[in-house]
Order: sequence, then structure tokens, then C-alpha cells
Amino acid sequence: MIRAEMNQTLLKGGEQFPQAKLEKLLRVVGRFVKEKNYEVSIAFVNNKTIRFANRVYRGKDSVTDVLSFSLEKNSGEILISYSQAKKQAKEVGHGIREEISFLIVHGLLHLFGHDHETSKETKKMFALQTKILNQL
Repeated sequence: MIRAEMNQTLLKGGEQFPQAKLEKLLRVVGRFVKEKNYEVSIAFVNNKTIRFANRVYRGKDSVTDVLSFSLEKNSGEILISYSQAKKQAKEVGHGIREEISFLIVHGLLHLFGHDHETSKETKKMFALQTKILNQL
């Protein structure tokens, strides 16, 4: 079972991601990655914070939408830029909650060892990501 704590203090009332939706998302991802015991912290941050983290930890001095960090054996952290998520949701023509769902799934897959550095990895990760999102 994947358990998560979500820090949404940056978000105003109607912008917050519903707990029930998060729990369903975690159950579905858990089934696909066959994870039995994992804890993740999810935090919404501003563009300045995510750009700093991206520069320090990945050497890329730019704003990104989501970053994942493995911590101990069965735990990790996901940072999501709410501003970037909002921008991307508008660009692709769906709601912010769908974009956040996408970003959480994407971040979780990174925590479970998936990546998109090569075309082979990209194909595998994005196929799994699509299967998970279709279940939601």
C-alpha cells in the first residue's frame, strides 16, 4: 500500500486536491507497481522553489512541473509546481485536477524506478502511465 501526506498550504480552498481522489490514485498505482509498503510526501511549491531544486539536484536551471526524490528504502518525496501544472492544464485543455493526477502518477513512477531518458524507457514509462491514468 502506498501512503501519502500532501502539503497543500500553497493552494486556496477550491484548488486543493481531494483526499479521496489521492487515495484512489495511490491504490491504482500500487496495483500496477505491486508496491506493498511505501510512504510518499507530496508538496505543492512555487516556481522559484522548484527551479532551485531542479538546479541543485538535476543541474537544470529551469522551472519544471514535477520532481521526485527517493529518500530511504520505502519512502520518497514529490514536489509539484502548482503554477506550472495550471499552465500545462490550460495548454492541453483539461482541468487542473487531471493535470495534478498526471503529475502525481508521473512522480510516483519515477520513485519506483521508471525513467524517460532514452526512447525505450520513455515508451515503457509512458505506456504504464497511460494504463494507470485510464484506470482513474
